[in-house]
Formats: sequence, structure tokens, C-alpha cells
Amino acid sequence: MLSTVEPTRRKQLSWIEAILDYKGWNRTRLAREAGVDPSTLSKFLNDPDNKSQLQTTSIEKIAAVGGIRPYNTTPPLRMDGLADSETEPYVAEQNPGLVDVAVSALKAGRNGVDPWVMRSRALEHEGFMPGDILLVDLNAQPQPGDAVCAQVYDRQGKAETVMRIYEHPFLVAASADPSVRKPFLVDDERVVIRGVVIASFRPRRAA
Repeated sequence: MLSTVEPTRRKQLSWIEAILDYKGWNRTRLAREAGVDPSTLSKFLNDPDNKSQLQTTSIEKIAAVGGIRPYNTTPPLRMDGLADSETEPYVAEQNPGLVDVAVSALKAGRNGVDPWVMRSRALEHEGFMPGDILLVDLNAQPQPGDAVCAQVYDRQGKAETVMRIYEHPFLVAASADPSVRKPFLVDDERVVIRGVVIASFRPRRAA
């Protein structure tokens, strides 16, 4: 039994480490994004007897957000037209104090409004800069000229979340950055609009 457990555990450990490195997350962030009990992941990573393994349900949840297929340690190639880590979900725990108060106020208790942190220059000419927090209304109907949040899927079904301007039937960047200039055709299969940007907030940067 031990000879089976150890190789499987080593593969799982290598896979988790590859995901953490690829995403730039810590263990707590990975557990939160995957919806896995943090204690489950901690026990697996810190098991002194080297016997603990991840269960199938946990593997599926982690794979869904990790961007790397189970037991694979090679990150996928970036899709053409996408910058690295264009945007990421806003995490309240990482923004204590006035920043989170401001984001909560902008949400105003509305359901279906998600905050995202801009990480690329894809909308710089529209006034949205890296580090800005964008509020996305998932229930709003996009109109031409709107800044929208969309998902672009690769051939393996993995999605990258991007912010673009909706110019029916395309999504286009508003930027001088050549890495994000490629337009995307909205076909509701490979490219899907998730919501409309309705507000933004720019945290004060340290001088």
C-alpha cells in the first residue's frame, strides 16, 4: 500500500506547488478560490507521516481554479491576445480598512455585483489602470461602448477573465499595449460576456 500512496502523494504535491507558483497564490488563497476546507489542504501539505492524499472531489475543485490539469506540473501557454494575469477577483481580506469600506459602499448591498482588480493596461485609454478595483454587474445587459468583464476559453475549456470594451460583435482593448490589441468575437461559446463594469475605485498608492 505504501508504494502506491507515496508516488500518488508526490504527484499531488508537485501539482499543488506548480499551481501555487503559476497563480502566485498562497495555500489559503488556493483553498478559498477552490472552495476547499483550508484544514484539508493544510493537512495534506503538512502531513508528518507522508500518507495523506487529496480526495477526488478536492482535486476537481482545485483543478477548476488552478489552471493546470491534475498531476500536470507544466502551466498552460497563454492564449494569444491576453496579457499575463489581466484581472483577478477582489479579496476583502487582502484589502482591510478604508479600501474594503469603499468597495462595500460601491456595491451598496446589491446582489450580482462582483469586484475585480485590474492587472493589465487593456482599458487604460478608458481611465482604468492596473490596481484599480472594478465593480461588475452580472445582471446588466451590455451595450456597445460599455466596459465589460468577459471570459475567454482555450481549447481545453480553461477560462481567462478579461476586461474589454464591447463593440458588437467584438470585444476590443483601449490601450497602447500591443499584447492586448487582438479583438475577440463574442460567440457565447469561446468568448462570453459575464457582466458590465458599473463603477471603479482607485486605492491610494504609496508615494
